[in-house]
Amino acid sequence: MYHHSMNNHPYNHHQQQSYADSMHIGRQTDEDEAGPFAPPPQQFAQSQIPQPFFTQSFQPPQLRSRLCNCLGSWGLLGLRRQGQFGRDFWFFPVAVRRNSVTGFIWIGGRRQRVRFNFSQIRNFICVG
Repeated sequence: MYHHSMNNHPYNHHQQQSYADSMHIGRQTDEDEAGPFAPPPQQFAQSQIPQPFFTQSFQPPQLRSRLCNCLGSWGLLGLRRQGQFGRDFWFFPVAVRRNSVTGFIWIGGRRQRVRFNFSQIRNFICVG
């Protein structure tokens, strides 16, 4: 368990909670059952991703809409700052809330549940 401040950590730059806390590790929920059972599509070459993905930044209402339209499908998530998993990576949203989204990433052949605040997200494109 983390006891030090993570104010400067890119996943928590607006809250004082550990990354492990934000992932709700070990809690089984209905969202877990809605998660992906297969890995994301093949990796895209950067040239295949529309250039606006890397330059456009959306506000929470637009992000919420994009994520809601992609529930249960893989998409490409872009963070405002480099994070533990990179800046741009595959994301499988399962629950969109007022200020955050919960979903899964795929690491080491397994899905891992994560949550991001909209303030952390730059862009999202649904590809599923």
